Amino acid sequence: MKVEYVSFRGKFLPLAPIELKGSEWVEFLAYLDSGASYTIFHSDVLKVLNLEPVKGRKEFITVGDGSLITVYFHKILIRFSETKFEAEIGFSRQLGIGFNIIGRKDIFERFVICFDEKNKIVEIK
Repeated sequence: MKVEYVSFRGKFLPLAPIELKGSEWVEFLAYLDSGASYTIFHSDVLKVLNLEPVKGRKEFITVGDGSLITVYFHKILIRFSETKFEAEIGFSRQLGIGFNIIGRKDIFERFVICFDEKNKIVEIK
């Protein structure tokens, strides 16, 4: 799958479609972040998926500025790059960067992901 970068607040970013299964499949765009250990979505997504925020495994995660945010992890069926599988996805009310993040655990581990910054394309195999 090839994905063109998306203009976001005046910058081109590698935002890729990902589907999460709650009571039904819902598609989101999320930032492909090779520096992120975990996939983390804003907790508002839990409402869309009809999941309880505090039912997940609670963990404190260090973010880029060194601060800690509270994240609740849930095992969720996802569809990414035409592949369906279960992944541990974190949800946090404190995710304040303006987009969801696709990280290495459970997702990057399954694919070869090549960033072509020059042409603003990411290829996922």
